[in-house]
Amino acid sequence: MRLKQFQLGSVFGIPLIIDYSWPPIALLHVWFVSRFWLVAEVQPPLPLWHNLIIGSVITAVFFASVLIHELSHALVARTDGIRIQDIQLHIFGGWARLIGEPPTPMAELRIAVAGPVSSFLLAAFFWLWLLIVERLGDESTAAQAASASFLYLTAANFFLATFNLLPGLPLDGGRALRAILWQRRKDILSATRTTMKLGVWLAYLLISYGVLQLTSSVMRGKFWQDFTAAVWLLVLGVFLKSAAENDYRYRERHSASERMRQDDGNLPDMSGTVGAVMRSPAVSVSPELSVAEFIDQILAAHHHTHFPVARDGRLHGVLSLERLREEPREKWKRLTVGEVMKPIDESLFITVRASVDHARRKLKMNNLGFLAVIDQDGLLIGHLNAKDLEEAVSTTPSKSLR
Repeated sequence: MRLKQFQLGSVFGIPLIIDYSWPPIALLHVWFVSRFWLVAEVQPPLPLWHNLIIGSVITAVFFASVLIHELSHALVARTDGIRIQDIQLHIFGGWARLIGEPPTPMAELRIAVAGPVSSFLLAAFFWLWLLIVERLGDESTAAQAASASFLYLTAANFFLATFNLLPGLPLDGGRALRAILWQRRKDILSATRTTMKLGVWLAYLLISYGVLQLTSSVMRGKFWQDFTAAVWLLVLGVFLKSAAENDYRYRERHSASERMRQDDGNLPDMSGTVGAVMRSPAVSVSPELSVAEFIDQILAAHHHTHFPVARDGRLHGVLSLERLREEPREKWKRLTVGEVMKPIDESLFITVRASVDHARRKLKMNNLGFLAVIDQDGLLIGHLNAKDLEEAVSTTPSKSLR
């Protein structure tokens, strides 16, 4: 059985999505705080069940801090006119998913720094409470537990802010640096390339340190403490490398689509091809998105009858509203787009340099009257339907379609 994401609720109208990878990491965090942090900070040691309760509270407040970090990104983005798809909590913390891109370098800079600023403010808030508890001069175990809790939350939020400010994609610092380079160079793709490279180097440093710590933990026999942290660094490094490269690939595709639109069909080698008549960029849907979210967030803004379903630019299928209407409304919150889409096959897509005649034949054969358009690397760059094709052909001089 495939594990799914689920919606926990909403904050300021933004859906809060819990990834299946998040509950295990939350439980691991409770165990770490209870078994190591509180045992080291509180003397004499509290009973285990006391530590577990306190560890659970610390974990809940910490992940609430992560949510505030991501919510800060989302609310600032909203002030710049960008719609928010959702906020997700997952194994690496969380992320706010935006519908669209910041329109200017300053907008991206504001959105990028909003999260770290909120984390620094939270760190200061918990630090003030730590000072208050310590000023009371109480040496009881309850006071020690309170001090340990506030110290942990102060350090955790400070680390969350500073780590995210490292200057490499996909971290907030990388996005802030990209905004600055974008402003100076007037070229977002060049800025993204630079910050992507910095992000990849950062990932390699984390992986290298993880390997070093892993070797050290095996030699010293500190399995649970050092070994677990080492594995975490390795996984985090791989994730950051992949995310940085995916961010650059997305920006590369987006820039290519923008150039194609700006050229306004003046490229002679695109005449008579799908690239000259398609719609670009494509309005794609993630296969993990619930049907209810798709209807509320995507369909409400884009009144199409078909949507390409893609992840990281790779086509997975096509979602048809006709197929969607077959599902009862009460199942929309549980069903994902991936479960109701038509899975990818050769009849659902066409290459950007294919001829218009070939596109017309495929549109008639697949019974959808819709085709996703991919480039030479197999990445989604647009879409085409029968109505658009005929309108484009009827308004285009015949010589350009030969």
